[in-house]
Amino acid sequence: MSNIDYKAAYERQKRAREKADKLLEDKSRELFEANNILTAAYNRLKSQKEQLLHQEKLASIGQLSAGVAHEINNPSAYIKSNLNSLKKYHKEFTLFFEELKKSNLNNDGLLEALLEHHDIDFMMEDFGEILSDSIEGMNKIAEIVRGLKDFSRPDTGEAKPFCVNTAIKTTLKLVWNELKYKADIVEEYGEIPEAIGHSGNFSQVILNLLVNAAHAIEQKGDIFIATERHEKGIAITIRDTGKGIEPRYLAKIFDPFFTTKEQGEGTGLGLSISHGIIIKQGGDLYVSSEQGKGTTFTIILTKIVR
Repeated sequence: MSNIDYKAAYERQKRAREKADKLLEDKSRELFEANNILTAAYNRLKSQKEQLLHQEKLASIGQLSAGVAHEINNPSAYIKSNLNSLKKYHKEFTLFFEELKKSNLNNDGLLEALLEHHDIDFMMEDFGEILSDSIEGMNKIAEIVRGLKDFSRPDTGEAKPFCVNTAIKTTLKLVWNELKYKADIVEEYGEIPEAIGHSGNFSQVILNLLVNAAHAIEQKGDIFIATERHEKGIAITIRDTGKGIEPRYLAKIFDPFFTTKEQGEGTGLGLSISHGIIIKQGGDLYVSSEQGKGTTFTIILTKIVR
């Protein structure tokens, strides 16, 4: 082969290599751009999912607002009544002490008459009860407000240890007005470790399951709540004595927008979102049901403080 042939072969190889390099560069650029598009789409989807989760929380709060207002109004009403009584007592005490100053303190009969006239013994006894009731009412209001605040806060930060039993009890207070006319609540809390996750999202799951349980009970029934240690971590069961779920619906129960409720009564997102929350926290959510006898939801949490 002559030098000319070698040179021609070299040029062909050079052009082929340059073409391959350019093709590789073009493909790399396309892949980079496609990756950026996918990353942006993923971030948008993640953001929309978080927004949907938060909107579902707010929708739940809206659904429960009348009941929560009722639960807050009850202690507020008797605190107001107690304060009115204290105001009246203050007036009576003021009059009593003014008359006492004017009287002869050595006159036991007059003192007894003043004590009886102003009903001092009763007021002294009632003071303690009024103050205790008022403090209890304020604590109840504070607990409900704190529960609402914790529930409504977006859980976008780092997963943290939280007490499952406390989260359930707090959520139960929020949803109490929705449940108390439909069911007797039977609670059985075991000695369990703290879970690691987002307590607000977990509370949303519990709220959804409790509200669904109440809606499944047509007359008056029972809702059983239990927590216990499980070989994988923690088990939480919520069982109702409602109408149950038809077998043909069980496989679809966690599908988005699936609902057996009448139009306008539910979005069909509650159980789907609940399932997603538990899966994201490294756990699982199961359902079993028997028509005419009731439904049981079981949550398994595997991320715990060991």
